[in-house]
Order: sequence, then C-alpha cells, then structure tokens
Amino acid sequence: MDKKGKYLSIGLSSFLILSHALLGSEKELTIGRDYEEFFRNNTLVSKNLSLSVSQEKKIPKVIDVGIAKEENIRKAVRTAVALAGGMDFIKPGDTVLIKPNVNSDDPYPGTTNPQVLAEVIAMVKEKGAKRIIVADSSGIPWPNTLRNMEKVGILDVAKKMGVEVYALDNMEWVWVKPQGLKYWTNGFRIPKIVKEVDHIINVAVVKTHSIADFTMSLKNFVGLIHRQDRMIMHSSRYIKEMIGELNSAFNPSLNILDATKVFVRGGPAKGEEREVNMVIASYDRIACDMTGLSLLKLLGTTEAIQNKNMWEHPQIKRAIEIGVGVDNPELISLKGSGVDIEKFLSRIK
Repeated sequence: MDKKGKYLSIGLSSFLILSHALLGSEKELTIGRDYEEFFRNNTLVSKNLSLSVSQEKKIPKVIDVGIAKEENIRKAVRTAVALAGGMDFIKPGDTVLIKPNVNSDDPYPGTTNPQVLAEVIAMVKEKGAKRIIVADSSGIPWPNTLRNMEKVGILDVAKKMGVEVYALDNMEWVWVKPQGLKYWTNGFRIPKIVKEVDHIINVAVVKTHSIADFTMSLKNFVGLIHRQDRMIMHSSRYIKEMIGELNSAFNPSLNILDATKVFVRGGPAKGEEREVNMVIASYDRIACDMTGLSLLKLLGTTEAIQNKNMWEHPQIKRAIEIGVGVDNPELISLKGSGVDIEKFLSRIK
C-alpha cells in the first residue's frame, strides 16, 4: 500500500458504513428531500440565530500571532497566548466554552494534548470566569464522544480541574443559516449552548488531513456542527469550501494551535508525526492557520501544502470571502519566543 493509502483514515465509505451510529434526540433524517422538508418545517429555524462574522466582529488592520517553544508545554501555552494579546477579554463572571479537538479516540496529535487543555483551563480560571465548559462532538466513526474524551485524557483533566464537560452528541441543536452562504443551501445545526456562552476558546491541533488537506482552527469547528450535517459536508465535492463557510456561525475570542506534536502526512486520526513542542495563538483564525501551515512547510509536508500558495486554498479563500479573518500576509504580525520568525514569515507569503 502506498503512503496515500496508508494514511487515508476517513473516506466516504466510512460515513456510509457508520451512518447507523448517528446520535441525536431529534428525528433521524435522510439526506435529500426529508432533510430539506425538516429544515423548512422546523420551528427552531430562525435567521436571528445566525451570526455574521463580517457584521459582528471587525477585523483589525494587523493581527498578532504568538508562536512559542519553551522548556515545557505549560510555559509555551502561556507565552504564545500572551504574545497574541492575552485573555483580558474574559471578565469575572463570564461563561467560557473551550473547544478542543476530540475528533477520535487517538492520542495527540490525533486529538488535543491534555496538557495544553489543562493550561488553557488554568488561565481561564485565573481571569475569574464563573463557568468553564469543555465541549466537543467526535467524528462519525467514533460516535461516543465521552468515551473518546476519557480514553485520550481530556475527561480526566476537566474533572480534576473542576470544569463542566459536555459530549454534544445528544444535546439540543439549533438551525443556523448565516448570511452569504453558497454551499450550505439549507444552513446547518450547531449546539444551542454555543449561543449561551460569553466566549469560545478554540484549541485545535496542527495536522494534515487526508480529505481536507489540513485541519487547524477553521476545521476544528466541524466538531460544533451536527453529525448529519457533517455527512452532507463530507459527501460534497465542496467540502473544503464548506469548512470555510461554517466558520461564519462561530466567533471565537481566541484560537490556540497545539503543535506539541503534529502530523505532517496522514491525519486526522493517525499519520506521520513530528514532535515540535510549539504552541501558536491568535485572535484570528486565518492568521492562526496560515502560521500553522507555515510550520508544516518548515517541517516538510504533503504536496497539497508544501509548495502551494495556501491563501488560495478553498478552506482559507472561502473563509476570507465571508469575512472570517485577515486576507493577506501583510496583516499578520508574528511574535515569537524560541523560534525563528523569519522562517515562518517567508512561508506565509
């Protein structure tokens, strides 16, 4: 088997075979006419539920990105976040949802490093947040999110630190259809709890992806859309554009990329690993992902990334078109500790 076959861990066949594992409290839907009819008739559908990033969040002229490689993971997290601007957006009494990557039951970099998550939780606590929630929904081949969280160490960290943990599999979902969507004809569903928190902190992983080419802060939000909507997305030839578009429903206050270990090939669950011990942070998802892609290029990665202008990649390009983040490298200000910033900059442009 060639390398491409070796690392291809998810395909359309997986979604068809495992579709019986879909969970949810509402009526099961079939793709096509039933799906569209349910959308039209469901009383939860409301344009008022949608969030237009371009309207609600002004993109600054220049965005800071913190990149840190320190003697330990804890310090790397703190340094990267501080270089990106810190967590002063959190006020005493706020509710904060932390969204790690628990796509599967594979240890990091298949999922978020529990040590990175623990430090993020500690930092949020220090800001006086009243309620801290760790939440995610795993991919279709791994339907039991709570079990996956337990296996990879996420659940243990959350319990020890006294925060709430939500496996979103059976929670309440609401339809959203943000303005400007081209590929999500009927919109999609997100957890109702997303609308009830003051801040989202997006804690993704730097890794390649066998279908979407890469998964970082943009694709991490796939974990916050309903599994049946994910099936539609994964069966579409426009999956990469749809990843960009679904980000219009979310407005994270901070994005953190766990690059303690990364996949340079394969992914999202298993692949060729590199131990890097870096953390990247930014308020801006595009700036964050372009920096993560620069890291992959530094390490040597797939043909889909290595010598390509990633500003033209469908994930990045479509997200920019709908106003998710910065639209050119001149708007990215890299700030580093223990890293060679110039090497990153030369690969972002």
